[in-house]
Amino acid sequence: MLPHSLLRAARIITMIFATGLHASPPDITFLCDLMPEICTNMCWAMRCAQPRFPQTLTWDSSALELDVTLANLKASGCNVLGNRCRDKHGLQGHVGGMFFVCDEYPFFFTRESSQAGGQSVSRCVRRTTNKLQGKQLRAMFEPWKQDGLKTHKVQIALQNPGHDGVNYCFNQPCVNDGFEIQDGMAKPGVGTDRSLGEREAPTPAFRFFKMQSGAIVASMEPLVVGMNFTTSVVRAWRIRRVSDVVLEEVSAKIAAGSSFAN
Repeated sequence: MLPHSLLRAARIITMIFATGLHASPPDITFLCDLMPEICTNMCWAMRCAQPRFPQTLTWDSSALELDVTLANLKASGCNVLGNRCRDKHGLQGHVGGMFFVCDEYPFFFTRESSQAGGQSVSRCVRRTTNKLQGKQLRAMFEPWKQDGLKTHKVQIALQNPGHDGVNYCFNQPCVNDGFEIQDGMAKPGVGTDRSLGEREAPTPAFRFFKMQSGAIVASMEPLVVGMNFTTSVVRAWRIRRVSDVVLEEVSAKIAAGSSFAN
Protein backbone atom coordinates (compact mmCIF):
# COMPACT_ATOMS: atom_id res chain seq x y z
CA MET A 1 0.00 0.00 0.00
CA LEU A 2 1.28 3.48 -0.85
CA PRO A 3 2.08 5.83 2.04
CA HIS A 4 -0.65 8.36 2.86
CA SER A 5 1.45 11.28 1.54
CA LEU A 6 1.90 9.56 -1.84
CA LEU A 7 -1.80 8.73 -2.06
CA ARG A 8 -2.65 12.35 -1.32
CA ALA A 9 -0.19 13.56 -3.95
CA ALA A 10 -1.64 11.13 -6.48
CA ARG A 11 -5.16 12.42 -5.82
CA ILE A 12 -4.01 16.00 -6.30
CA ILE A 13 -2.24 15.17 -9.57
CA THR A 14 -5.36 13.39 -10.80
CA MET A 15 -7.49 16.43 -10.02
CA ILE A 16 -4.99 18.75 -11.72
CA PHE A 17 -5.31 16.82 -14.96
CA ALA A 18 -9.07 16.55 -14.52
CA THR A 19 -9.50 20.31 -14.22
CA GLY A 20 -6.73 21.19 -16.65
CA LEU A 21 -3.62 23.20 -15.81
CA HIS A 22 -4.88 26.16 -17.84
CA ALA A 23 -8.61 25.72 -17.29
CA SER A 24 -8.98 28.65 -14.91
CA PRO A 25 -8.98 32.23 -16.22
CA PRO A 26 -5.90 34.42 -15.61
CA ASP A 27 -6.02 36.07 -12.22
CA ILE A 28 -3.94 38.18 -9.88
CA THR A 29 -3.00 37.60 -6.25
CA PHE A 30 -2.26 40.63 -4.10
CA LEU A 31 0.28 40.17 -1.31
CA CYS A 32 -1.46 41.66 1.71
CA ASP A 33 1.65 41.65 3.88
CA LEU A 34 3.19 44.16 1.44
CA MET A 35 0.07 46.30 0.94
CA PRO A 36 -2.17 45.93 4.02
CA GLU A 37 -4.24 49.09 3.55
CA ILE A 38 -4.91 48.27 -0.11
CA CYS A 39 -6.12 44.77 0.77
CA THR A 40 -8.25 46.34 3.50
CA ASN A 41 -9.89 48.61 0.93
CA MET A 42 -10.56 45.76 -1.50
CA CYS A 43 -12.00 43.52 1.21
CA TRP A 44 -14.30 46.28 2.44
CA ALA A 45 -15.52 46.84 -1.12
CA MET A 46 -16.10 43.12 -1.69
CA ARG A 47 -17.68 42.23 1.68
CA CYS A 48 -18.92 45.30 3.49
CA ALA A 49 -19.72 48.15 1.11
CA GLN A 50 -23.25 49.25 0.26
CA PRO A 51 -23.45 48.35 -2.56
CA ARG A 52 -20.75 45.68 -2.64
CA PHE A 53 -18.56 45.05 -5.66
CA PRO A 54 -17.57 41.67 -7.15
CA GLN A 55 -14.30 39.90 -6.61
CA THR A 56 -14.09 39.21 -10.35
CA LEU A 57 -13.90 42.37 -12.43
CA THR A 58 -13.80 43.06 -16.16
CA TRP A 59 -10.72 44.72 -17.63
CA ASP A 60 -11.90 47.16 -20.30
CA SER A 61 -9.35 48.61 -22.71
CA SER A 62 -11.60 51.59 -23.44
CA ALA A 63 -11.36 52.63 -19.77
CA LEU A 64 -7.64 53.25 -20.32
CA GLU A 65 -8.49 56.19 -22.59
CA LEU A 66 -7.63 59.39 -20.74
CA ASP A 67 -11.13 60.87 -20.64
CA VAL A 68 -12.65 57.64 -19.30
CA THR A 69 -9.82 57.16 -16.79
CA LEU A 70 -10.23 60.69 -15.41
CA ALA A 71 -14.01 60.34 -15.24
CA ASN A 72 -13.82 57.02 -13.40
CA LEU A 73 -11.24 58.33 -10.92
CA LYS A 74 -13.28 61.47 -10.26
CA ALA A 75 -16.46 59.46 -9.73
CA SER A 76 -14.65 57.15 -7.30
CA GLY A 77 -13.51 60.07 -5.12
CA CYS A 78 -9.91 59.76 -6.32
CA ASN A 79 -9.90 62.83 -8.57
CA VAL A 80 -6.40 63.35 -10.00
CA LEU A 81 -6.72 67.14 -9.69
CA GLY A 82 -7.46 67.07 -5.99
CA ASN A 83 -8.83 64.57 -3.50
CA ARG A 84 -9.20 64.20 0.25
CA CYS A 85 -6.03 62.14 0.62
CA ARG A 86 -3.61 64.75 -0.69
CA ASP A 87 -5.28 68.16 -0.67
CA LYS A 88 -8.65 68.28 1.06
CA HIS A 89 -7.73 67.64 4.67
CA GLY A 90 -11.14 68.53 6.09
CA LEU A 91 -13.02 65.81 4.26
CA GLN A 92 -14.13 62.57 5.88
CA GLY A 93 -11.65 59.75 5.36
CA HIS A 94 -8.50 61.88 5.33
CA VAL A 95 -5.66 60.06 7.10
CA GLY A 96 -2.61 62.30 6.75
CA GLY A 97 1.08 61.54 7.02
CA MET A 98 2.33 58.99 4.50
CA PHE A 99 -1.21 57.96 3.51
CA PHE A 100 -1.70 60.62 0.84
CA VAL A 101 -2.59 58.56 -2.27
CA CYS A 102 -6.20 57.70 -3.08
CA ASP A 103 -6.87 54.03 -3.89
CA GLU A 104 -10.15 52.95 -5.50
CA TYR A 105 -12.12 49.75 -5.99
CA PRO A 106 -13.27 48.70 -8.52
CA PHE A 107 -10.11 49.67 -10.39
CA PHE A 108 -10.56 52.63 -12.73
CA PHE A 109 -9.75 50.56 -15.82
CA THR A 110 -12.61 48.12 -15.28
CA ARG A 111 -16.14 48.04 -16.64
CA GLU A 112 -17.45 47.84 -13.08
CA SER A 113 -15.83 51.21 -12.30
CA SER A 114 -17.48 52.82 -15.32
CA GLN A 115 -20.83 51.40 -14.24
CA ALA A 116 -20.49 52.16 -10.51
CA GLY A 117 -22.43 55.41 -10.72
CA GLY A 118 -20.07 57.18 -8.35
CA GLN A 119 -20.40 54.51 -5.66
CA SER A 120 -16.89 53.07 -5.88
CA VAL A 121 -15.03 52.58 -2.60
CA SER A 122 -11.83 54.49 -1.83
CA ARG A 123 -9.23 54.75 0.91
CA CYS A 124 -6.10 56.83 1.52
CA VAL A 125 -3.01 54.63 1.20
CA ARG A 126 0.77 54.91 1.02
CA ARG A 127 2.33 55.87 -2.28
CA THR A 128 4.70 52.89 -2.17
CA THR A 129 1.91 50.34 -1.83
CA ASN A 130 -0.19 52.06 -4.49
CA LYS A 131 2.74 51.94 -6.91
CA LEU A 132 3.31 48.26 -6.14
CA GLN A 133 -0.33 47.46 -6.81
CA GLY A 134 -0.17 49.42 -10.06
CA LYS A 135 2.90 47.50 -11.22
CA GLN A 136 1.16 44.19 -10.57
CA LEU A 137 -1.96 45.27 -12.44
CA ARG A 138 -0.02 46.54 -15.46
CA ALA A 139 1.96 43.30 -15.58
CA MET A 140 -1.37 41.53 -15.76
CA PHE A 141 -3.16 43.51 -18.48
CA GLU A 142 -0.28 44.63 -20.74
CA PRO A 143 -0.13 41.21 -22.48
CA TRP A 144 -3.87 41.47 -23.17
CA LYS A 145 -3.33 44.88 -24.78
CA GLN A 146 -0.51 43.48 -26.90
CA ASP A 147 -2.75 40.62 -28.01
CA GLY A 148 -5.36 43.13 -29.14
CA LEU A 149 -7.97 42.10 -26.58
CA LYS A 150 -10.67 44.61 -25.68
CA THR A 151 -11.94 43.03 -22.47
CA HIS A 152 -10.86 40.26 -20.13
CA LYS A 153 -12.18 38.87 -16.84
CA VAL A 154 -9.95 39.48 -13.82
CA GLN A 155 -10.30 37.11 -10.87
CA ILE A 156 -8.74 38.57 -7.73
CA ALA A 157 -7.39 36.70 -4.72
CA LEU A 158 -5.56 37.83 -1.60
CA GLN A 159 -2.49 36.22 -0.07
CA ASN A 160 -1.68 36.46 3.65
CA PRO A 161 -5.10 37.94 4.54
CA GLY A 162 -4.44 37.63 8.28
CA HIS A 163 -1.30 39.76 8.29
CA ASP A 164 -0.91 42.67 10.72
CA GLY A 165 -2.62 45.82 9.49
CA VAL A 166 -5.09 44.01 7.21
CA ASN A 167 -8.77 44.39 8.08
CA TYR A 168 -12.00 42.87 6.72
CA CYS A 169 -10.11 40.18 4.72
CA PHE A 170 -10.30 37.69 7.58
CA ASN A 171 -14.07 38.07 7.91
CA GLN A 172 -13.83 40.66 10.67
CA PRO A 173 -17.08 42.56 11.42
CA CYS A 174 -17.94 45.18 8.82
CA VAL A 175 -17.47 48.13 11.17
CA ASN A 176 -16.15 51.07 9.18
CA ASP A 177 -12.91 52.35 10.69
CA GLY A 178 -13.77 55.81 9.37
CA PHE A 179 -11.45 55.64 6.37
CA GLU A 180 -13.53 53.58 3.93
CA ILE A 181 -15.35 56.15 1.81
CA GLN A 182 -18.30 55.56 -0.49
CA ASP A 183 -20.69 58.20 -1.82
CA GLY A 184 -18.42 60.79 -0.19
CA MET A 185 -18.91 59.46 3.33
CA ALA A 186 -17.84 56.70 5.71
CA LYS A 187 -20.96 54.60 5.25
CA PRO A 188 -21.81 51.84 7.74
CA GLY A 189 -20.90 48.35 6.62
CA VAL A 190 -23.36 45.66 5.67
CA GLY A 191 -25.06 44.23 8.75
CA THR A 192 -24.05 47.11 11.07
CA ASP A 193 -26.68 49.77 10.31
CA ARG A 194 -29.75 49.05 12.46
CA SER A 195 -31.35 52.45 11.92
CA LEU A 196 -33.68 51.12 9.23
CA GLY A 197 -35.03 48.41 11.48
CA GLU A 198 -34.67 45.87 8.71
CA ARG A 199 -33.13 42.43 8.79
CA GLU A 200 -30.15 42.47 6.48
CA ALA A 201 -28.69 39.58 4.53
CA PRO A 202 -25.64 37.90 6.12
CA THR A 203 -22.30 39.45 5.26
CA PRO A 204 -20.49 37.32 2.66
CA ALA A 205 -17.39 35.56 3.93
CA PHE A 206 -14.00 34.77 2.50
CA ARG A 207 -12.89 31.15 2.27
CA PHE A 208 -9.24 30.19 2.76
CA PHE A 209 -7.11 27.91 0.61
CA LYS A 210 -3.64 26.49 1.11
CA MET A 211 -1.37 26.55 -1.92
CA GLN A 212 1.41 24.16 -2.91
CA SER A 213 3.90 26.94 -2.09
CA GLY A 214 2.56 27.08 1.48
CA ALA A 215 0.81 30.41 0.97
CA ILE A 216 -2.72 31.04 2.23
CA VAL A 217 -5.09 32.65 -0.27
CA ALA A 218 -8.47 34.21 0.56
CA SER A 219 -11.28 34.08 -1.95
CA MET A 220 -15.06 34.40 -1.76
CA GLU A 221 -15.29 32.45 -5.00
CA PRO A 222 -14.63 28.70 -4.73
CA LEU A 223 -11.22 27.46 -5.83
CA VAL A 224 -10.98 23.89 -7.07
CA VAL A 225 -8.38 21.63 -5.49
CA GLY A 226 -5.74 21.05 -8.13
CA MET A 227 -6.49 24.34 -9.90
CA ASN A 228 -3.49 26.10 -11.39
CA PHE A 229 -3.20 29.56 -9.85
CA THR A 230 -1.15 32.49 -11.16
CA THR A 231 0.59 34.38 -8.38
CA SER A 232 2.52 37.64 -8.45
CA VAL A 233 5.80 37.44 -6.57
CA VAL A 234 7.50 40.70 -5.63
CA ARG A 235 11.26 40.86 -5.25
CA ALA A 236 13.06 44.22 -5.12
CA TRP A 237 10.13 45.87 -6.87
CA ARG A 238 10.28 43.41 -9.73
CA ILE A 239 7.08 41.52 -10.53
CA ARG A 240 7.31 37.86 -11.47
CA ARG A 241 4.32 35.68 -12.28
CA VAL A 242 4.69 32.09 -11.15
CA SER A 243 2.37 29.10 -11.11
CA ASP A 244 1.01 27.63 -7.90
CA VAL A 245 -1.54 24.91 -7.20
CA VAL A 246 -4.49 24.86 -4.80
CA LEU A 247 -3.97 21.99 -2.33
CA GLU A 248 -6.93 22.25 0.03
CA GLU A 249 -9.46 24.50 1.71
CA VAL A 250 -8.54 25.21 5.34
CA SER A 251 -10.31 26.64 8.36
CA ALA A 252 -9.89 30.24 9.46
CA LYS A 253 -7.90 29.03 12.48
CA ILE A 254 -5.38 27.19 10.31
CA ALA A 255 -5.31 30.07 7.86
CA ALA A 256 -4.54 32.53 10.66
CA GLY A 257 -1.51 30.56 11.81
CA SER A 258 -0.22 30.10 8.28
CA SER A 259 -0.81 33.74 7.34
CA PHE A 260 1.29 35.03 10.20
CA ALA A 261 3.96 32.42 9.48
CA ASN A 262 4.36 33.47 5.82
